Formats: sequence, C-alpha cells, structure tokens
Amino acid sequence: MTDPAASVRQRRAESNAAIAARSADRVVALMSPDISVSVAGGPILIGLEASRKAFAEQFAERDFLGYVRTPDAIAMHHPATRATERGRWVGRWRAGAHVREMQGVYRAVWQLTDVGWFLESEVFE
Repeated sequence: MTDPAASVRQRRAESNAAIAARSADRVVALMSPDISVSVAGGPILIGLEASRKAFAEQFAERDFLGYVRTPDAIAMHHPATRATERGRWVGRWRAGAHVREMQGVYRAVWQLTDVGWFLESEVFE
C-alpha cells in the first residue's frame, strides 16, 4: 500500500511542476471542482475556473517567474481519506536586473478520491 503522506507530497511536486511549466490546466487538474484558495493579501478564489483564470493571468505576466510550495508537514485524518499539508511558499518576479520575492506559510487540505488526491482548499499567508 502506498504511504498516503508520500502520495500527497508527490501531488505537491506535480503542482510545483505545473506552475514551473506555466500550465494553468495542469495546475487546476490537481484541484477538486469546488476548490477554495485564499490568496495571500488578495481574494478568495472559489472553483476551478477562478483558479484557472488567476493562474493564466499570472503566467501571462512576463516578469512572473513562479511559485514553489514546500511542505513541512502532512497530517493524515482518520480515516486516511483527508490530509492537511502545512508548509512554506515563495513567489518570484523579475524586477529590472533583480528578482523580487514574496514568501509566507500555507495550509492545504487534500481529499482522496477514487482516482487520487485532490486539493480541497489552500490558504496562503
């Protein structure tokens, strides 16, 4: 049997790879249809289309370099069909000859379905 926490970490790695590839479709393919994302200093995005639009807009920005989310801990719920991930995030943008960074912490909830783990919610601070 696959370790559930390792499976969630793998899904986070897939999310980071989708962001690095600037593919909004690949990013939202990891989300549940009713995903809720609370953006640091920004809006709360509800649903796949809101998240797809937000990522597509950022990926269209020439100076946007990407986000990386790094899990620090995965806590499994009982039964092990839900997991809470806590970690750190960093976003990078070109700023002239320099790179500007924003960073913070995040919390994500994952739900296990018949076809794998999907993000239910993310809160970025």
